[in-house]
Amino acid sequence: MESDAKKIEGALPPGVEREYRYEWNWAYRIDHWLRAAAIFVLAASGFYIYRPFAGAWESQPAASVADAWLVMAWMRFAHFVAAYVLILGLVVRVYLAFNSRFDADWRDFGLLCNLRDAPQMIKYYLFLSPSHKPYRRYNPLQAMTYLLWAVLIVVQALTGFALYEGNVFGLFPSAANFLWVQQWLGGNANTRLLHYLITWVFLITAAVHVYMAVMVSWTQRDHSFRAMFTGYVLKRRGEP
Repeated sequence: MESDAKKIEGALPPGVEREYRYEWNWAYRIDHWLRAAAIFVLAASGFYIYRPFAGAWESQPAASVADAWLVMAWMRFAHFVAAYVLILGLVVRVYLAFNSRFDADWRDFGLLCNLRDAPQMIKYYLFLSPSHKPYRRYNPLQAMTYLLWAVLIVVQALTGFALYEGNVFGLFPSAANFLWVQQWLGGNANTRLLHYLITWVFLITAAVHVYMAVMVSWTQRDHSFRAMFTGYVLKRRGEP
């Protein structure tokens, strides 16, 4: 890591030094990748449940139809398991934000200050500004995106449980306990539509998130993208 730091320091103005900082411990990184994997599995299995493509369900022999139903059963199982992982991952992340001994970062998500600084970051990401002021762990757009995801996970869980006909976490019947969600949204069709649209919001914002992470890591040469694997970010000395 020291050799990498020296290479980057050579590209900086004279007198500017950087150092590796351990910014993401194992708990944050594991939680991040579990939730990322859960979102991928949820999207893939969800689109399959929405429109199955394993066999022509009505025109194939009985054996093929049985195989298609088996694929559907596995897809539904994967969907439910991934949903539980995503929900529990959010619970763990909220706990870490307030109680982590490593870095309780709940103050980084202040909505007013992030809204105030968001225009500067938008200009930076659109290459209209050469730089932006340093931030601690998240810039304003990242912080607001993560807050949006937290809200969407809650809404997605509620609509998903409202559509589910089994027992939530194997404890209580979903349809009976979450019927109020369908009633509030105006029926089953609206609930399914909202569930489907939120999936696209996740996919689009996740793509933007990856773009932002790669772009910042590339332009700033701070290794922030690979930090979700190693935990280390390269920062100027004195930066927050």
